[in-house]
Amino acid sequence: MNLYQQFKDEGYIHLKNFFSLDEINALVLEIQNTSLENPSKDILNLGKLTFNSLIMHKSQKLREFIAQPRIIELMSKLMGPNIWIRWDQAVEKGPGAGWFPWHQDNSYSQLKVPHYQLWISLTEMTQDNGGLWILPKSHHQNNKHEKEGHHTVYKGDTSKQEFIEAEIGDVVVFSSFTLHATTPNVTQKSRWAYVVEYMQTKHIDPYIEGPYLVVAKNSKPHIKYVDKIGNDYSLHNLVKYPDIKRRFGHLKANIKRVIT
Repeated sequence: MNLYQQFKDEGYIHLKNFFSLDEINALVLEIQNTSLENPSKDILNLGKLTFNSLIMHKSQKLREFIAQPRIIELMSKLMGPNIWIRWDQAVEKGPGAGWFPWHQDNSYSQLKVPHYQLWISLTEMTQDNGGLWILPKSHHQNNKHEKEGHHTVYKGDTSKQEFIEAEIGDVVVFSSFTLHATTPNVTQKSRWAYVVEYMQTKHIDPYIEGPYLVVAKNSKPHIKYVDKIGNDYSLHNLVKYPDIKRRFGHLKANIKRVIT
């Protein structure tokens, strides 16, 4: 089974040794430097579980890393030739951090279409240190979630879950509709991951501010900031997001993202 078919059927793929240790060490250093300059204030932070989001906008090196040819080649095979990135986040699950409950990422983003998560393992990922669980084939439908504080939680059947035993440098790519969760960290060391969310340029996210980072054109790396993705007011988008004009009128008046 090829990667595209596996991803289509299962909702995820796990690629071993995608990055070398040297590549990961350089990535970690850049994430640390950028995060120190831009401390995490994410509303999903909970105790020793922290998310430092949108750091790509603060680092040219991070933008070049997440738009490198090897990644663009992989993502283009899975999702199409023209790609932008809606989100990135460095995630630390420190000692004692608890469960991050079962969910589909679209329950947070509120989007009607999938985005594609590239989960880069910066440390080994085990059942003891807060590793990733996936529910294969769960991406075929939008499941009901319940609100718990800042979190949305799926409480249905997860008995066919699978654990992703990942080493440093492994990557997991999964659909934003794929149900997943992470376990508590009962070790004495932090578990780290860097997660990047890719979208087709024919799809928008009306809930976040621009400028937006395009990273691929015709399946080739193409790093460029744009003020809008595709045709914001296309019939396709208006049907999916009927309040789009009001939202974009507000957001376009507040494009203040600082790019470094």
